[in-house]
Amino acid sequence: MSHLRLVLAALLTLLVAACVPPAPPTPGQPANPSATPATGAAARPRAVEYSLGATTVTQASFPEDSRFRHMPVQLNGLIAVPGTGDGPFPVVVILHGTHPGCPVIDHVDRWPCDPADEQPNYRGFGYLAEHLAANGFIALSLNINAENTFGFGEPAPGERVGQIVDKHLRALALASAGGANQFGVALKGKADLHRLALAGHSRGGEMALELARGLQTAAGGADGYGPVAGVLQIAPSPVFADPAKGSPVPLGILLPMCDADVVNLDGQAFYESARLAPDQKAWVTSAFLEAANHNYFNSILGDDPFGRVGRPDCDARLEAQAQQTFLEEYAVDFLVTLFGSAGEASAAKTRLGMDASTPAPSALYGQAARVAVLPGAAGRRALFTPVTADETKTNRLGGEVRAEGAGVFFCEAGYYTPTTHPGTEPCRRATVVIPGNPALAVVSWDRPGATLRFALPQGKGDLSSAAALSLRAAVDPLARLNAKGKAQVFSIRVTDGAGRSATVVTRPDEPALRFPQGQVTEDDLFGDMFTGRVPLTTVRIPAAALPGVDWSDVREIAVQFDQTSSGALFLADLEWEQGAK
Repeated sequence: MSHLRLVLAALLTLLVAACVPPAPPTPGQPANPSATPATGAAARPRAVEYSLGATTVTQASFPEDSRFRHMPVQLNGLIAVPGTGDGPFPVVVILHGTHPGCPVIDHVDRWPCDPADEQPNYRGFGYLAEHLAANGFIALSLNINAENTFGFGEPAPGERVGQIVDKHLRALALASAGGANQFGVALKGKADLHRLALAGHSRGGEMALELARGLQTAAGGADGYGPVAGVLQIAPSPVFADPAKGSPVPLGILLPMCDADVVNLDGQAFYESARLAPDQKAWVTSAFLEAANHNYFNSILGDDPFGRVGRPDCDARLEAQAQQTFLEEYAVDFLVTLFGSAGEASAAKTRLGMDASTPAPSALYGQAARVAVLPGAAGRRALFTPVTADETKTNRLGGEVRAEGAGVFFCEAGYYTPTTHPGTEPCRRATVVIPGNPALAVVSWDRPGATLRFALPQGKGDLSSAAALSLRAAVDPLARLNAKGKAQVFSIRVTDGAGRSATVVTRPDEPALRFPQGQVTEDDLFGDMFTGRVPLTTVRIPAAALPGVDWSDVREIAVQFDQTSSGALFLADLEWEQGAK
């Protein structure tokens, strides 16, 4: 595996060589002095280069007499500080992804190298740091090339980056306290390191989450910073961070639908695992950004290195500037949910597509996008997840699940094939990319009027505080029961203890129920295969759309397939939301 990663690193170096920027400017100078400020951003704070000098990090897996035990690193990066206001301001640390740092020689990016030869991947988030500073946050984009190199011994995942981040934050805390300041900007009294958030791109995304897990132990502030209030993952790739642990803090996941690096949008596993984690209390949201690629979030990188065969939805992709502007707006709202007032946080959650009282959006910040929303534990109550096949018969409240005229097939979580798991063809694990490979049910019907009914036992149906009913769904693009290119539509019926019912039909253009974009190709082993991506995203029915029933005594929630003659859906997570808390 390590050898494969070394070969890939060498290949990536060749592919991105044309986009390597000039050597970093002198510390204290703007990271890109010739850049044109964005419209309306004439007073936008500039990100400046800084260097805290040379240090070493310890690689505990190597003995004391190994030359790899103490690894030399330069502590440098970019910092942007708000130009107005006295502070102290919340702090955001940005971690770039795994891109070759030092030049590759004989398949290894030898470490260390001359700084003039090192690719400064951290500079690719200077634009984001500036935008965050313009909105009241101190932002640092750190050089963590040392975490990603194989040129100084086999790394223990996360060991290097944890030490690097610690050294930067301790230096920032000292400067803010009026001590030594090597950042090149005035910082006394400016940084509130107990209001701390992390953001990471690609492998940096999983590093950010792993760091947040560890820093929860710093709640008392013994280290001068922490704990982490939230994590934003940008096109994340799960390699060493275990998604099954969930997230101890609010988690935003931004997934580019035309990612040609993490091609299966594997970062959705952080969402899918959080929904099943027994101790998951914080909210999680995923945004699937149409026509976006992996690399353009980092401004120094070119297009993704690999192709998108059979992806008509990716023929016309977002320009780099549009993709970066989206990230700027998304990141600010994510941070406002953490550090803003109650009113500001509520408005930000609405813009993020998390408002339980409104239908799920088809666009965010002017770009086509869909969302999956997992409210915090205090803000949701699950009726149907499912986790096991038993849940297709008995729901989470102990009531009966009854399918009338519909087929229900349970699919366990994970990737598998009909060869390894005979009889699982309806799950499409080998033939349709469902990001995160969640546990779900395949529901199918071949005539109108089929119904999937969920009984709520007496005493367990008080939904009077519910803002909405929600579920996650996607159309199976390989099922002949679905009309090719046509969206699915169904009804939701709620019935109370007195027998009163209210029914609402899903929107004809419901984002989650659109027919997926892609092509059907023939595979010698698996047969028909779909080239597009088919994420499970949220269908939300505001409670106000179902009047006339006693919401304090709901006895049944039914999904009625009465709007189309036939169909097949991937279905999960029927629950009610009190709000995204």
